[in-house]
Amino acid sequence: MKTVKPPRLKPGDRVGICAPSSPHPSRESFRRAGEVLAEMGLETEAGPHLWKKNGYLAGTDQERAADINHFFSRPDIAGIIAIKGGYGSARTLEYLDWQGIANNPKVFVGFSDITALHLALQKETGLITFHGPVLFQLTPEKKTSYLVDSFRRAVMGSEPLGLVDPAPEKTPFTYTINPGQTRGPLVGGCLSLIVQSLGTPHAIDTRDRILFLEEVGEEPYKIDGMLHQLYRAGKLQEARGIVVGECHRCQPREHSPSFVTGTFILEEILADIIGSLDIPAFYGLPLGHGRHLATLPLGIEASIDANRQELSLLDTATSN
Repeated sequence: MKTVKPPRLKPGDRVGICAPSSPHPSRESFRRAGEVLAEMGLETEAGPHLWKKNGYLAGTDQERAADINHFFSRPDIAGIIAIKGGYGSARTLEYLDWQGIANNPKVFVGFSDITALHLALQKETGLITFHGPVLFQLTPEKKTSYLVDSFRRAVMGSEPLGLVDPAPEKTPFTYTINPGQTRGPLVGGCLSLIVQSLGTPHAIDTRDRILFLEEVGEEPYKIDGMLHQLYRAGKLQEARGIVVGECHRCQPREHSPSFVTGTFILEEILADIIGSLDIPAFYGLPLGHGRHLATLPLGIEASIDANRQELSLLDTATSN
């Protein structure tokens, strides 16, 4: 499917805020993040069902999907940002108006559980979407200059983003898994959500693409299992290269269910599975749940130099 670039955001544009996954109860955080976006010249509007709560979901599946459809259909809304991740965005997919979304391409931003929506939007519409901050990360107490600068350049800039900088404090650290250079369209997101897409109409397509992965709060044995599932599905082998972003809090735990007889650390898991592939791969850019987060346009041409642990975004992500 042909990729579709959304119009870039400009000062004076209005951005819709939706909750495709779990609820975020703090209206004060909404207001404070709105002030940060206002400094960029962007106005914010809460979705009609933004403050709904249904257990661990932000309203019913239909309500959460309705807000996405609502914002894509409105000509006065230039972009959409998820308020947070959590759980449940995949449950909205059967209620989304794919044709309406395709007819009205817009900047769409989020990460973590929002990975399910990124994969589906790419499959159904070809829309370039943005793996980037959810709204609550844009509050004054959570944002970093790295996060804000990367977000602004990705959704408001007119030039290719170029090299993705490592985190300012070099945390996470970067290292090569397999040497080499390659290029291709960029796909990926949260590992567990990518694995959940397998066997569905919106399963990730990694053929001749650069795959990036990140995760949070999972022990090495869980990551081992998820990577093996991708391997057995052929998804790792089909990729041209792999970037493993920050895997935040993914060390072995000192309590059950860690194995008292021994364990592996994350680096050993990556070396065992990804290291067995004959493709360039490296670890460590701030592409996940850590303090800093680079905004990545999904679907554009990118290149990696695993020897130097570099990811470069080669094409513009927006139109106009």
